[in-house]
Amino acid sequence: MQLLVLLLVLLPGPPAPAPAVTFHRISAATYAQAHRAARSVKVPTTFPVKARNGQLVIPTTAGSQTFRDVVIDEKAIANGHGEEETTHYTYHGFLPSFQRHVLEVTFYETSEWWLISPEGRRLTLYGRPEYAPGQQSVATICPGLEYSGGQPNSVQLFRLQQGVLRPLWEVRPTSWEPQELFWTDANTLYLKRREFPLGQEGPVSYWKLTVAATAR
Repeated sequence: MQLLVLLLVLLPGPPAPAPAVTFHRISAATYAQAHRAARSVKVPTTFPVKARNGQLVIPTTAGSQTFRDVVIDEKAIANGHGEEETTHYTYHGFLPSFQRHVLEVTFYETSEWWLISPEGRRLTLYGRPEYAPGQQSVATICPGLEYSGGQPNSVQLFRLQQGVLRPLWEVRPTSWEPQELFWTDANTLYLKRREFPLGQEGPVSYWKLTVAATAR
């Protein structure tokens, strides 16, 4: 029995899963060259929903979802409401390729983007969606270290998997802040970031991000 236990300890375990995204540091010149060659992706968009009197109603198979702007004026403040309750919804259309309604939600000091499926499922993006060539992936960044307004410091990646847009990868770094992100092909992004060593603002660095082709 002791021999069996010893063998189990000595035997190598299963290999660690490959990372969904790998980082490769590059020069500012390489980043600039890639940026000049990149082309923004314009995804087909329809507008089946229109805002009426500060209200959006999005139909889903689970029932309609209603979103009303919250405007805090002097009268609302006099009635005990605070400016932090301010909420505004902007409809950016329906994406047939991703099967999602796109809402930009602006709060008092922060904002989010919501992708709502025909079934009523919601994906929360912490920044403007950047669509990959081929329309199979969406990425977004949100800088949240220098500004202490409560928004996350993150890079997110979503991908169509068996016809459903799902979260694939997210990182919330504590030593750097994303500043710019763009796609060059279906599995390659370029990232500009500000380093924050020991919590202090540092230099800018540039990175090439490769999404694993098997991450589906």
